[in-house]
Amino acid sequence: MKEYHTKIEIKQPQKVVWDFLMDFDRYPEWNPLVSKITGEMKEGTVIKAHIVPLGKDFLATIVSYKEGEELIWEGVQGAKFLLTGKHYYQLKAIDANTTELLHGEYFTGMLSSFLSKSLLAKMEDAFILHNTAVKKMLESKS
Repeated sequence: MKEYHTKIEIKQPQKVVWDFLMDFDRYPEWNPLVSKITGEMKEGTVIKAHIVPLGKDFLATIVSYKEGEELIWEGVQGAKFLLTGKHYYQLKAIDANTTELLHGEYFTGMLSSFLSKSLLAKMEDAFILHNTAVKKMLESKS
């Protein structure tokens, strides 16, 4: 398994951060990774996400949706045993006005072993850029 994880503190209540992350219509305004998500946010449903760096649409299944706390989707390339990516957002309240955003991805399957450390580092850097954009957008509202 290959993986990377990021986190950032945002000076906004957890509900504000969650609502911002779930406002998919605004993604093109700020999100450097995903410009569009369509589909119902409910466990077991399939969504379509346009991944900006790859210039492609991908289908993914919602594997966990906990309102205000967690969203995890799983995308499969080819077949599950070949390459599967699980992307997650998790929110944790630090206090009433500060939220920790945990954001990352797990890769499994035979082809995951071919994901290089440098590619994973670039992907992690892109997630950090994403997190920084969320923080900037939300904290500039204060």
